[in-house]
Amino acid sequence: MNKIRQGISLLKPAIYKIKIQGILDKNWSDYYGGMTIEYEGDPKQNAISILKGILADQSALIGVLNSLHDIGYPILSVEYLEAG
Repeated sequence: MNKIRQGISLLKPAIYKIKIQGILDKNWSDYYGGMTIEYEGDPKQNAISILKGILADQSALIGVLNSLHDIGYPILSVEYLEAG
């Protein structure tokens, strides 16, 4: 018997991890739906900011990505972690 595995839903909450190049101030957390902001690498050279948290749906994810792009942060990766 084959088991059908649930896929990722476009319309349900999920936890995502987004890596961007540069330092995004932690005060932006509220603007990005309460996602946590952490840092990786040397803050003076090739620093990476990591946003992690639950987003309402993939439309909210697109909104976050567009906003990061609009304020000039190159997006390095987007990772779906689990359903929210």
